Amino acid sequence: MHANLIGVQPLSFTNTSGEIINGTNIFVAFKDENVKGLRTEKFFLKENINLPKDTKLNDTLDLAFNHKGKIEMIYKV
Repeated sequence: MHANLIGVQPLSFTNTSGEIINGTNIFVAFKDENVKGLRTEKFFLKENINLPKDTKLNDTLDLAFNHKGKIEMIYKV
């Protein structure tokens, strides 16, 4: 899926089980046939999934998802 990167939010918190969670929320905009204009969405990137080097806001990304709908790879277009 191609999407424009519109926001990045680093995260580090302790969940209710006491586990420390590190990662990044990314906010993207993309075309959706059911939406006039662009649809926006937030995705959580686990600590081991990084944005490509030199990625900046408004860059176009190619997001690859696993069968559970979680991002597993990100490429800069």
